[in-house]
Amino acid sequence: MSGFRFSFPACVTAGKGRIDADDILMLRRYAFPEGIGSFDDALTLFALNEECREHGPEWASYFVESLTMFLVHDCAPRGIVDEAKAGWLMRTIATDCAVRSPLELELLLHVMEVAPEVPESLSAFALDQVRLALQVDACGAYHAIRPASPGIARHDLAYIWRVLRSALDRGRLMLSPLEAVVLREIDGLADASAHHPAWREMIEAIVTLDRPRRALRSAPWLITNDVHPPSEELAA
Repeated sequence: MSGFRFSFPACVTAGKGRIDADDILMLRRYAFPEGIGSFDDALTLFALNEECREHGPEWASYFVESLTMFLVHDCAPRGIVDEAKAGWLMRTIATDCAVRSPLELELLLHVMEVAPEVPESLSAFALDQVRLALQVDACGAYHAIRPASPGIARHDLAYIWRVLRSALDRGRLMLSPLEAVVLREIDGLADASAHHPAWREMIEAIVTLDRPRRALRSAPWLITNDVHPPSEELAA
């Protein structure tokens, strides 16, 4: 987001190149006294995060919680993440399908945990970060934080269960065709001899729901030339 025009007090923080607790207090008091209220406000936080590489845990908490509250609860349709919100989030946090930073990856996961309903495109996108980390030309934030392992390790399982926590039903993993395709591509890329034992149990538990099939790399989250937020009525 180079060239982003910051207003006060975000411009002061951006000029320092770092964010501390006092900066967050200023943002709460003067920039967003009622929380993040629009997609422009949300983009300001993303731009600050990109501009200020030095920051502490207070910023991580503020960034994730503020943006999650906005996306899930404060813009319509309230209480869920629909395709329009999901598409905006995926385009904003990813480059060439890969989430750029660990903090943005945590935002993605937290949004999915807080929202009682998210589209399959968003969960498939989150799962796809594991596939990208296993490729020969591995990339993305998940690759950066993943412990080195040729197979699916405990760390991978913990991440995948964060994404699919609501899909388990009486021992069956109830997935859409799109989600199942991603998991099976992950299975094909990883070294089967190095898998954690629970990975095979997960794959064997998959039950594919009868839902419209979508090609893995033709979903809306991959449209990177559309930088516009959802329609104005979404933010109303």
